[in-house]
Amino acid sequence: MTRAELARLLSQARALRAGFASTAPQPWDAVTAAAELAVQLGHLALCIGRRNGIGLSQLEDPARPITDTGDELADVALAILSIAILSGAEPPAPIAEPGQADGPAAATALLITLVVTAGQLAESAMVAAGYRHRPAGNMPAVAAAAGTALAAAARLAAAAGVDLPAAFDTMTAGAQDFLGARGAGGTA
Repeated sequence: MTRAELARLLSQARALRAGFASTAPQPWDAVTAAAELAVQLGHLALCIGRRNGIGLSQLEDPARPITDTGDELADVALAILSIAILSGAEPPAPIAEPGQADGPAAATALLITLVVTAGQLAESAMVAAGYRHRPAGNMPAVAAAAGTALAAAARLAAAAGVDLPAAFDTMTAGAQDFLGARGAGGTA
């Protein structure tokens, strides 16, 4: 992801954060955004699992189909950027270019890498916000952890054949339509 793409995604994420703020019953902080990241990782795991023949039908909601890997990757990216924005920390740019990986084992490994980096980001956000003690070791700062998680999402997107910045643009347009219908704004 280039510096310009990251700047565009951050701008869109800020606009969406502002728009979605009026739809939430409670104000969000970085820890709330970390909880949202867990939700979006679950949605993404459904898509990746389904693509790789993992039987998850008992966990799916027929009234709420979650089937678009690109949209779910964009939602994960929005959650990552939301944590950074709400922490007052921007990820470094440019995000490392993704390597190539193919097949179910590679997709699973990339998803696990994304989950690990998302967990590190959530922990950093919790510590920075005073919700958790600082553990021993070399915990990354929120900005660095967000950059690492976003890079992991980009690698998984590439392996899934998804252009993450383009998927983010599409998700942003849909979210703006949703917010506009609710009178909540959100124009990027």
